[in-house]
Amino acid sequence: MSYDSLYFALFLAVTWAAFAVLPWRGYVLLAASIAFYAVAGARDSLLAAAVILVNYAFQFPIMRDRRWLYAALVVDFGCLAYFKYRVFLETAAGFDVFSQHLVIPLGISFYIFQLTAFLIDLSRGRAKPFYSLPRFALFKLFFGQLVAGPIMRWRQFGPQIHRLFDGTLPRRRLLGIGLGLCLLGLIKKVVFADALAPFVETIFHNGPASAAAAWLGVFMFSSQVYFDFSGYSDIALGLGYLFGLRLAVNFRQPFTALTPQDFWRRWHVTLSFWIRDYLFTPLARLRRSRRWADIALIIAMALAGLWHGANWTFIVWGVGWALAILIWHMADRHLARLGVAQWVLTFGIWLVLLAFFRASDIGAALKYIATMFGGGSAGLAPVPNDGAGGALIVLGCAGLLALHWSEGYLNTRRTVLLMRRFDGPLLRAFFAGLALWLLMLPKVQDNPFIYFRF
Repeated sequence: MSYDSLYFALFLAVTWAAFAVLPWRGYVLLAASIAFYAVAGARDSLLAAAVILVNYAFQFPIMRDRRWLYAALVVDFGCLAYFKYRVFLETAAGFDVFSQHLVIPLGISFYIFQLTAFLIDLSRGRAKPFYSLPRFALFKLFFGQLVAGPIMRWRQFGPQIHRLFDGTLPRRRLLGIGLGLCLLGLIKKVVFADALAPFVETIFHNGPASAAAAWLGVFMFSSQVYFDFSGYSDIALGLGYLFGLRLAVNFRQPFTALTPQDFWRRWHVTLSFWIRDYLFTPLARLRRSRRWADIALIIAMALAGLWHGANWTFIVWGVGWALAILIWHMADRHLARLGVAQWVLTFGIWLVLLAFFRASDIGAALKYIATMFGGGSAGLAPVPNDGAGGALIVLGCAGLLALHWSEGYLNTRRTVLLMRRFDGPLLRAFFAGLALWLLMLPKVQDNPFIYFRF
């Protein structure tokens, strides 16, 4: 059940009404979340239920003996490897055991990462166990962040879950902001991401005929991915506010980053911090040397790339980012003198590496990148004719960047105070009505949220 559908709007209205009327708010959200995920099918639902039950059971031996954590991690990542990476791993190892790919269970990468983070924090004394199975289940199953994050930590979400079931969570003080975020997310998805999708598909499917077409293709794909995923994340934040829950922010204007390090503090923030805290830091501490820390960074970013999909292209994408970060570490003082040019370099690295993110294989990605730098045609897709010699296309690209930059004005305390001041039935009805209008717009093609596939 996608957030940009009328079915979800109806589901949300029924859930919110039950949440507002019935006293068992925690159980209402749990039942709604189970129903939401059940749409994915019996196999996905049974798998998610089994994973949650197993992780719930592992809490208690882990508190007695930390060594049980390793067994839990083997089970969790073994499950992820089987359903998402089994064909990739056996092909890489030179075997031919599995004859066909499995459809990846919905949201498996996200809920496995959230549950493993919880168990690791529990073993470190940074989280408290859930003695109640319904509370533990809602900790991961809440439909506002179940499918594509944000990846929540216990310290962020656990206490809120307890207050929700105990009846001490504040009652819906931020309804206007919640609806506004849902509307903002839908605008990003429907108006921008879905509108860009056909152009991106044409250029990448047919191949760019020139360097200009290649750069335009990755730029439009960059905007599509950002508006699609940040749109989803805005809706997730808004859904949380509608039910009195605060989820983690996943995007902080990443395209304004001056360095690769800063980019990853702004892009998919909860995954970036997961990689840092549970992968890079433990690896780097194995040996106290600068060289090993660099190797640990490359391994961590390669695995971060692999998290996105079972393909060598994603590994190359992750390693490329690691090398960019290492270059900035080594030449930071010199690069800092470049000023605005440093932003151009960082954004350029993002665009070039996106070819690996989008291409079907490494050969296709390298061919695309060669076209970007004048290495001949990679296909037949030209720059679209805008009737103004490309001026309108340049203006449109600049407008997309300007919209991204202007988001900074929405994420301020002043905006929140302004929203609270004017919050009321009229504003809420306006936001809800505009959101429904967007959902009723005819779709040329179905474009699921991009990160649902991960």
